[in-house]
Amino acid sequence: MSIKRHNIPLGGLRAFETVARHKNMVRAAEELCVTHSAVSQQIRKLEELLGTQLFDRKHKPLRLTVKGERLLGKVTYGLNVLSQAAEEICHGEIAGELKVSCVPGLGANWFVDVLGDFLHSHDNLVAHVLSENWQSPRPTEDVDLALVYGSSDYPGMRVTRLGHPEFFPVCSPQLVGTRHVIRHASDLLSFTLLHDYGEKTWARWFAAAGVDSPEPNRDMMFDSAHLSLQAARAAHGIALADEATVYRDLNDGRLIRLFELSIPATHPYYIVTPPTDRLKPAARALEAWLLEHYRAI
Repeated sequence: MSIKRHNIPLGGLRAFETVARHKNMVRAAEELCVTHSAVSQQIRKLEELLGTQLFDRKHKPLRLTVKGERLLGKVTYGLNVLSQAAEEICHGEIAGELKVSCVPGLGANWFVDVLGDFLHSHDNLVAHVLSENWQSPRPTEDVDLALVYGSSDYPGMRVTRLGHPEFFPVCSPQLVGTRHVIRHASDLLSFTLLHDYGEKTWARWFAAAGVDSPEPNRDMMFDSAHLSLQAARAAHGIALADEATVYRDLNDGRLIRLFELSIPATHPYYIVTPPTDRLKPAARALEAWLLEHYRAI
């Protein structure tokens, strides 16, 4: 069946993308500021128009069908293009140079990929990327956008909460193999534990699991999360990671999640930019892009 351009159900496609992102119609309705029944009706009309089911409603949370997965990629791309076009009209052309900084762990394992996709849509934009340790007093002063971890106290700057990570144990499947069976949290004590910025995060995870905090034995200490994760990928031990930094590894099978138990990080991630009157259109567009992609993980 051919669907003419003037018949494209933009409202239904937006509802579909929002439901697919949240995997929940109630949350999608809250984001769209409509009722649950209105969202459900839009989805059903879209499915009737396409002649196929987009969601497998037998599963909770909702799960996309194969055709739904195929449609989601196209719809997400199209909505991003429309959003960027509107942003350029409202705030000026997204072009020139953009100076950004990011904490190393999130930068190496998530931000670089997301930034690359953003730049792919903006041929006239050049990005300069700096790495800033989260324990530094402040990110570089003259950046257009900084992704930081820790305090939200940046007087005179725009501060937007990106998200609050939760940590869980991961390792290479090669480390476990068929010779080791991990059933209980205490089983992890027979492996090398990979730490970044000290031992407190592992201690909090073990406390949540009801296991006495171990004394460091043959553990490895790193000063950044991207190094501890790289050691985990190389099967040197077990690291703690959050969804943003390892979701590609989990999807590709480079790392496996060992337990569902997770603990919240001591701090959230924030996006810091200059105040609105000095905010570049490119930085505003990148901020929206980052918020969208982080929430979609």
